Amino acid sequence: MKKVRCFLYSIILAGMAVTASAQQAPVNTIGDRFFPALGRVLTDDQRQSLRQIILAQRDRMRPLEQQLRTARLGLLGQISGGQFDENLVRQYAEQSARAESELTVIFARDLSQMQPPLSAQQIKQLKNFQPARFQDNQDDSGPPPESHFKLPLPLPRDTNDLPIVR
Repeated sequence: MKKVRCFLYSIILAGMAVTASAQQAPVNTIGDRFFPALGRVLTDDQRQSLRQIILAQRDRMRPLEQQLRTARLGLLGQISGGQFDENLVRQYAEQSARAESELTVIFARDLSQMQPPLSAQQIKQLKNFQPARFQDNQDDSGPPPESHFKLPLPLPRDTNDLPIVR
């Protein structure tokens, strides 16, 4: 009984820790949605300015984010439901696109109002961002890193293309 109680307490504590860390997530993560390198490029003053502007827009953004989630869940339901209705899928896709479009416009407006504005160097970094590479080491023209994942050799196959097990 004590083990079960300890287990339940540990689950509750873990849940509280996850909730606390989620509440402390930075507000500018919406910028990462549109420009993945934005968090690396902004100065502290720009980050604070953008955070304040975005917080002022939260009431407009929440219903759009909810519409986006609802449309994507509906689309997933149509894909996995077994009965495909093309018109309904198109409606969900259009609803999702409208919400995404409005969110993009809101963020672009917020980013244009940020003080101080983006410098030419920051814009260049945003344009040249490559998610697959490290930003600090772009001049490295050496060989790609070694793959530590080695696949075994394929098994020999018979005339029916079945593996021969010995």
